[in-house]
Amino acid sequence: MPTSVRPLWILTGLLLAFYPVLNFVYWPQVLRSGVLPPDGDSIGIPMYGSILVTIVASPVVLGIAWLCLRHYNPATRLATIRWDRPIRTVAASFVFGGAAVLVVIGIFAELGHAMPWYEYLWAAYALAWVPWLLGVRAAVIDQDTTAGD
Repeated sequence: MPTSVRPLWILTGLLLAFYPVLNFVYWPQVLRSGVLPPDGDSIGIPMYGSILVTIVASPVVLGIAWLCLRHYNPATRLATIRWDRPIRTVAASFVFGGAAVLVVIGIFAELGHAMPWYEYLWAAYALAWVPWLLGVRAAVIDQDTTAGD
């Protein structure tokens, strides 16, 4: 784990910022591939919709990050387990660790199919959530309780 909380905040911002960027790269590639029906809706709907999704999801993601990272302990490790805090350890491992495991399983399931190159962009984006989820998990478990608000 980093000795400062800054890399996790940077990763949080990048994950939020790259969702619309990925949509603006992905959908024109899908359009060029010819798989969309010619009489269908515009690709602008999902592209600009991703901006709306980011605006709506940002307070939630930033709130979770703030709650989890506000008492960051620079001595924490990624695979930390604190049995003196059993409820926090189990809950954070179940929520954040479980989400990371589901993301990895989904990536492997997706990579098992032959797809055009632009479809792998989503797997790469999903893979970027794994270190964030595991970092937030470790930060919650090993929060510095001596720090003041």
